[in-house]
Amino acid sequence: MTITAIFSYGVVPALLLFFLLAVISLLYFVLRKEEKTITGLKDERYEAGNPPKYKARVRVGFQYLGFFILFASFESVVVTFLLLSLSSGAYINKLAEFFLSIVLVSVPILLYGIKEAEKVENWVWDEE
Repeated sequence: MTITAIFSYGVVPALLLFFLLAVISLLYFVLRKEEKTITGLKDERYEAGNPPKYKARVRVGFQYLGFFILFASFESVVVTFLLLSLSSGAYINKLAEFFLSIVLVSVPILLYGIKEAEKVENWVWDEE
């Protein structure tokens, strides 16, 4: 068997893959750290597990839903215009109609995201 035949049959790549997986497995078992148990304040919802020193003026929960909707809808509009700018001149009319329909569908979602991002009072935790 020649060297070319060995490479073409994939014996050497298979051996290299096996060797790579063996090295990765060996490094995983040698370098892994012992699992630490999470106790006390690390389970609490404080930043870095530290207890608060003072009472917060306003406690806000998951306020970023509106911003997520805003980003997700605005990203589709930007990608749409980017793809339209990269398209060929022969297809620009057909693609422009398609991309315009995508933008028209995304605009109401974008407006809803803006409206939700401004509603901070929905996310304030009231303990009183």
